[in-house]
Amino acid sequence: MIEYLYDKCNSCLLCVEDCVAGCLRELDGKPAVVEEAMCNRCSHCVAVCPRGAIIHRGLDAEQVRRVNRKKLAPDVYAEIVRSRRSVRRYDEEPVDRAVIEEILDLARYSPTSSNDQHLEYIVVTDRALLKKVSDNLFGMGKAVYRASQNGPGRAVYSAVKMAGPLKVISRYLDAMGYYVAVADATGRDYILHNAPVLIMVLAPKSAPFGCDNANIAAANITNHAHALGLGTCYIGFLTLALKYNPLLRKILGIPRGKKVFASLVMGHPKYRHGATTSRKPAVITWKDAT
Repeated sequence: MIEYLYDKCNSCLLCVEDCVAGCLRELDGKPAVVEEAMCNRCSHCVAVCPRGAIIHRGLDAEQVRRVNRKKLAPDVYAEIVRSRRSVRRYDEEPVDRAVIEEILDLARYSPTSSNDQHLEYIVVTDRALLKKVSDNLFGMGKAVYRASQNGPGRAVYSAVKMAGPLKVISRYLDAMGYYVAVADATGRDYILHNAPVLIMVLAPKSAPFGCDNANIAAANITNHAHALGLGTCYIGFLTLALKYNPLLRKILGIPRGKKVFASLVMGHPKYRHGATTSRKPAVITWKDAT
């Protein structure tokens, strides 16, 4: 799978130094493939070699090219991050499938633990299915809200609202009466926000870092979409509900053995936000040598 072109190799051993898997090692002053089975196809060896002396047949050679560092503009990246917002109002205009594919194609370059590359995506653009999902989830919220407003349910809700998931979502449950009234009067979608696209990022249930991998990719999706003029919004309620609602998993066709670790909607923003966001200062604890 890995072959050295020793006529090009200058024995700098950068490939050996950068091989975290221990696949490549030094033998008699030259790099050599010693434990090929340990290779995780991270492609570091190919990327770090200054002479193009490594052929890695486990990689797609057409995807490997020299980095154009002139395009790495930190000010552009900073503007994307500072101006990206969660969008909850969308136009009716659909998002072209080619644009969605472009965004997900770039998302696959997101880092994954041990280069597992085990992420999958489910993309929903069927308006009827989107409404079904939203209605199901909003119905769950209404049921919990109604239970919390009557008799013993009120006492139980008051006792547990400060612990676990309810501590996070209690602010929304407390306002559910308002949400229901507005939804009934105007048809506003408080779950998927009438967005034309829902993207779910999945990984194997058994993956120890599936959540980390999925949300790194999701962050890249949101930033890329923003750079293309699209809006996105994380739908944490959907990700949470899919843990406990088998009907919702069936509706969305979540494969057995897979888990949704991130959910977000996407579409053309109804309004443009002309100002950057405001955030609290970063809380940093430095552990410097004294």
